Amino acid sequence: MNLFDALTALLLVLLAWRCLIVPDLFRSIVLFVVFGLLLALTWARLDAPDLALAEAAIGAGVLGVLLLGTWRALGSPRRGETPSSSLPAGLRVLSAAGSAVLAGALAYGLHLLPGTGDGAGTLALETLPLPATGQPVTAVLLDFRSYDTLLETAVLLMAVVGTWLARSPLLDALSSEDATAHTPVMPVLMRLFAPVLLVTGAYLVWAGAYTPGGAFQGGAVLAAAGVLLALGRRLGTAPDAGWLLRLLLVLGVLVFIGAGLLLMPAQNAFMAYPERWAGLIMHLVEYTLAVSIALSLLLLFTGRPGLRGISG
Repeated sequence: MNLFDALTALLLVLLAWRCLIVPDLFRSIVLFVVFGLLLALTWARLDAPDLALAEAAIGAGVLGVLLLGTWRALGSPRRGETPSSSLPAGLRVLSAAGSAVLAGALAYGLHLLPGTGDGAGTLALETLPLPATGQPVTAVLLDFRSYDTLLETAVLLMAVVGTWLARSPLLDALSSEDATAHTPVMPVLMRLFAPVLLVTGAYLVWAGAYTPGGAFQGGAVLAAAGVLLALGRRLGTAPDAGWLLRLLLVLGVLVFIGAGLLLMPAQNAFMAYPERWAGLIMHLVEYTLAVSIALSLLLLFTGRPGLRGISG
């Protein structure tokens, strides 16, 4: 470990601590976004570009926008007003001690794990029928961890349904008129970055089968393009979602489950793909998942069931 890596690790711990103890909510959100960007850099330094892309796009990007939008809708506290903790001091100390013990136990368990020469990516490529995919991370997510990937997309879909059912004043505030849409900066940002984000997101989905990228990373970048258009009032909300939007939202999950069920009689297992068609099926799942993920993240930002275009 060189000096740069040591300083990065120290800054990560410091930023995480400041996110928890800073009294101002806005500063806490900004520190969280900075923490996500630094964590993305850390994953890149660890030769995990897929995780770095996911953290930068989702952890720091889309999630940061959602947190800032929620902070604005809730309203900032008055000057001099700081939120007070509802937990007594003794309980906070007990929680901190329990967290420290758990972290120590996890670190000790990690230390006891036997070391192996090959990582999960290498093992995946050795075991997975080729030419299914040339990207180890995609192979692990869609074959060895297919249940986890399916449940992650299902949880994201349930989050969207939850926002539809909430119908709270907070959602009305989040989708209300934004003064930034009328600034001279926003049209320039949309013209410059929206096309770049759309092309980059589509490329990341395509490249995920061969190089770092994939459905989650590409879907998050596509959602960022939609967020930019929504902030610039080129993409509006609608009170109801049409049949096409509902279909695209569930398309990724339906294709994922359908591919596993249709091949069960031939493979004698759920989500087991024949060697001849494995690559085609994985690509189809990746593309449909990217569309569903992008729409889910965008609808979480807008807080409304539907979308509509606004002529400029």
